[in-house]
Amino acid sequence: MIYCQLHNRASLSMGQSLTLGDVARTIAPKPLDKVSLPCPKEAGVWRVSAIDVTQAIARACPGEDVSLLGPDACYVHRVRREGNGFLRLLRTGAAFLILLLGGALGLAWFHSDVDMPKAQMMVYETIVGHEPEDPRQVNIPYVVGVVLGVSVFYALPSRSRSTPMEVKLNAYLQDMEQTEGKDVNDDA
Repeated sequence: MIYCQLHNRASLSMGQSLTLGDVARTIAPKPLDKVSLPCPKEAGVWRVSAIDVTQAIARACPGEDVSLLGPDACYVHRVRREGNGFLRLLRTGAAFLILLLGGALGLAWFHSDVDMPKAQMMVYETIVGHEPEDPRQVNIPYVVGVVLGVSVFYALPSRSRSTPMEVKLNAYLQDMEQTEGKDVNDDA
C-alpha cells in the first residue's frame, strides 16, 4: 500500500524537472521522491491532478494500491528568476509609493467628508474642558495612532495567528491558481 498526500502548491524554476517529491509526500515500500511527472517548460501555473500522480506511481510501482489523501490537485508555479535586482527594486519602490499615496489620499478624503478636525476638537474639548491651543496637539497623536493601529492589525506578524494581510494574500493566491491553472496533460 502506498499513501500519497498532495501539497497545495509548489514552486519550480524554469530549468528544473518536476518530481513526485516536489508535489506530494509519500509513504511507500521504496522511495518515490525522484519519480518524474510531466510539466510544461513554459512559465505559468500548472495543475498536477491526483490522477497524474497516481499514474506516475503506478508506472514506478506496478501492482501497488495507492491511497490519496488531502487536496485533489497541486498547483505548480513555474517561475522565471529575475536577474536584474535594480529593476525589481525600482518596481517594488514604485508599488510602495503608489500604495502609500493611495492610502494617504483615501484617509484625507474620508477625513474631509466627515470633517474629522472638527470631530477631534469636540472630543478633545469634551475630555479636557477647553479647546486645544494648537490643533497639532490632537492631530499628531491621532496620526501616530492610526499608523500604529494599521501596522499592528494588518502587517505585523505574530506567532500565534496569521495577519489579515496574509489571509487575503492566501485567498488571492488560491483564486489565481484556480483561474489561471492549466492541466499539465493539456499542454505537456
